[in-house]
Order: sequence, then C-alpha cells, then structure tokens
Amino acid sequence: MALAALILVAPSPVAHAHEVLHSIERGKAIAVKAFFADGEVLAYSEYQVFSPADPRIPYQKGRTDRSGYLAFVPDVPGAWRVKVTDATGHGLDVVVDVAAVGAQGPSSGHPAGQGVVASWAFAVRPILGVGVIAALFALLVLLYRRRRSAK
Repeated sequence: MALAALILVAPSPVAHAHEVLHSIERGKAIAVKAFFADGEVLAYSEYQVFSPADPRIPYQKGRTDRSGYLAFVPDVPGAWRVKVTDATGHGLDVVVDVAAVGAQGPSSGHPAGQGVVASWAFAVRPILGVGVIAALFALLVLLYRRRRSAK
C-alpha cells in the first residue's frame, strides 16, 4: 500500500510534454484582406508571402480565413509581396511596404516574468492533483472503516 502511494506521488517525466505555453503580441502583424470588386471575399484561398530579404522563397504559405484575411509578422522592413490565388485562378499580387521594426522588436516568447510564474504553476498543479486524489482516497477509507465497524 505504501508502494502504491509512492508511485502516485512520484513525478512523471511524461507529464511535462502536455503543457503548452504561449504569448500574445498585438500590433506587430500585418493583416491583408482579399476580396473581389463585388465584395465577395477570397475565403480559404491559398496565399504566399515573400520577404524582401529573399523574394524567391516564400516566407509564409497558407490559406486565408473565412473572411478573406491573412496575417504575417514581418522580420525586416521593406517591400513584402503577397500573392493570393483562389481555386479558379483569380487572385491578388500586391506589395506591402513595411516600416522599420520598432525599438521593442519581437519578444522572446515569454513576457517579462511570466515564464517564472508558468514554471511555478507547472510544478504545483501535479502536486495539488495528487493531494486531491489522496484526500478522496482517505475519505473513502474512512467511510469504509466506519461502515465496517458499525456492523
């Protein structure tokens, strides 16, 4: 029984692979909406974005969303080329001028101090989960013993 409790309390290295962290940055992306003259949007159409640093190889590929939007985060200033093509071959080929990246630049993936909080929470959650399971198990054992002693 002590061995079973020890196995439940021991940390599992596999559990680390389940948490996904993210950061949200606003105001650094370029959004482009593609639509026809009659207002119909190019929904789910293929697009390619080409960087001024290497205009031959696509910087980003994908599909527009249902509203005809695509977005990209430029890493260098200059003339970025955006090509959107629908299934019938109609499309858009436009140059988007991007100003120099601001003094802030892109963040490292964790806003200041957030990585420490996330690591703390990552360590506390499994311990809290095991504590809740142990408390429920102790309650069940107590109820079982009480019922057994009453007979």
